[in-house]
Amino acid sequence: MNIVTEYIKYRWNAKERHGIHSPFVYDLSDKCLTLEFPKALRQQRNNLLKKLRHSKEIIRVTDLGAGSMKMDQKRPVQKILKYSSSQGKWGTLLYKLCAFYQPQNILELGSSLGIGTWHLHKGNPTASLTSIEGCPETWRILNTYIGKSLNDQVKLINSSFDEYLKKLTPQNFDLIFIDGHHDGDALKRYVEQLMPFSHEETLFLLDDIRWSQSMFNAWNTLKSDPQFHVSIDLFRMGILVKRPFQEKEHFTLKF
Repeated sequence: MNIVTEYIKYRWNAKERHGIHSPFVYDLSDKCLTLEFPKALRQQRNNLLKKLRHSKEIIRVTDLGAGSMKMDQKRPVQKILKYSSSQGKWGTLLYKLCAFYQPQNILELGSSLGIGTWHLHKGNPTASLTSIEGCPETWRILNTYIGKSLNDQVKLINSSFDEYLKKLTPQNFDLIFIDGHHDGDALKRYVEQLMPFSHEETLFLLDDIRWSQSMFNAWNTLKSDPQFHVSIDLFRMGILVKRPFQEKEHFTLKF
């Protein structure tokens, strides 16, 4: 996959909010994506990132997914932060989605160092947030650096995605963030497994949809699935929502 070509295609097709006729998607574009990220949180985030950037630890990463294109099994925490975490505007997107929609029950598959987890939590600190990380060493770093900035509403679980999903008790998640196993077939499987644990308005947020051709093919398959009536392409991330009462439509939004 040529990521530059894909970005050009994305920018060519992306719409501003004025070209959107769906009220749901218009509100997402006009109100959610334009939310301000508070200065106080920006400072907290900078402090957390500074600590991780100055870490001298090198950990042995247990890759349960597709692995990394840029790193060996032994990885400095600094490099994991650079390549694997939801930083900048993508972390801010997680915050905005939670701040605007106020999901009460959130699931994250793929904690990594916890930067995404932190943004999800800060968007709605009262929400019940469960974050799953398969690598024991990464999970340890997550608890060491990020865990202290989270409250008791957040559960950080060391488990493979498959093992966790096998034991999942009946409940409905309002937001599901899948970021970890970068394999198209696995992505489709996780979405299918989580369908019974979602409702009509659940936001399925999929990270790295253009990470590989396999992931992009999976995204194209999922957005065509008749169970999802709304699909939104933000280039790096994609959003799926069932909304069966809405006409099926796909949107490419500038972000």
